[in-house]
Amino acid sequence: MNSNIKNVVFWLVVVISAFLLWQAVKSGQNTPRSPEISYSEFLTQIEVGNVQKVTISKIQVNGQYRDGGSFRVTAPASQDGMLKTLHDKNVEIWFKDAPEGGPAAWLLNLAPLILLAALWFFMIRQMKLRQSRGQSTTDLPR
Repeated sequence: MNSNIKNVVFWLVVVISAFLLWQAVKSGQNTPRSPEISYSEFLTQIEVGNVQKVTISKIQVNGQYRDGGSFRVTAPASQDGMLKTLHDKNVEIWFKDAPEGGPAAWLLNLAPLILLAALWFFMIRQMKLRQSRGQSTTDLPR
């Protein structure tokens, strides 16, 4: 393969890896998180009537206070008592399916690692080729 094509492929992999890494970091920062409260505090807030609405997704409960503030809490697996209390206090209850991480999500999360592994493989291969030709690694073009 031509040396120029190898250089272009190398830099293309570097740029794509950097872009994917930047996207992963950026997407992690954009999710505003509500403050987490304890389960006992959650039950107390329900009893005094401060909770207006909750959205339950498996054991994660996101809620909204009557004054507009929000919170999140991790609930126990058995939620019968909590649901009865919420219903008795006229709290609006919503259920939401937790998104499953399908194959596409796995590939998207693994893409930066796959690209970095390909880059590493390419660099090791180039070093071995140079060694077999008798060139030292300090003779690399800059």
